Amino acid sequence: MMDILESKLLLWDNLLSLSENGIYMSTGHVEYASLNGTHIFKLIGEVRAQSCISLDKLLNRIEQQSNIVGAIVDLTQTTFIDSTVLGILAKLGLKLKQKHHLQTVMLSTNSDITTLANSMGLSQIFVILDNSNHSNICTKALAEENVTQNILLCTVLDAHKTLMQLNENNQNMFEPLVKQLEREQDNLEPLSSTQS
Repeated sequence: MMDILESKLLLWDNLLSLSENGIYMSTGHVEYASLNGTHIFKLIGEVRAQSCISLDKLLNRIEQQSNIVGAIVDLTQTTFIDSTVLGILAKLGLKLKQKHHLQTVMLSTNSDITTLANSMGLSQIFVILDNSNHSNICTKALAEENVTQNILLCTVLDAHKTLMQLNENNQNMFEPLVKQLEREQDNLEPLSSTQS
């Protein structure tokens, strides 16, 4: 159990590492398009927490709209996806299901990505389809955000709390990480209030 916690904390430390200019770097990105109330999210390459701050903000705006008729998450060009991104996607699926009574469609052709999504319980809230024909969808890249440590911490924490809601396995797996992140957040809050 301790090895799992140590590896998760190491993962968190790696997420918090900054590039020279202080901006979190990622080798993947998220693209977005919408047409007549259908929202399309395309994740390309290695998509990690730091490339999903824009996605999380966009999802908060979309959930407030009344004209949503559907949503598609396209993972056909995703080579890697971390648990924070899966948590943000789970939040999308849950909110659309609860508020708009819609089931989001997830397209995946990579068996590793599909297995990971299923193991995290996303099949409970998404219809996961194997899209073998790789049809091109016209999307536009979301702008990269300048991400502070506090913003990334909040996003990672919220995403993992969402995953924990999906099933008991996720609850057990991510509870130590969430507790650690909450301690990190408590330590950051006094610093930010003294700097104000």
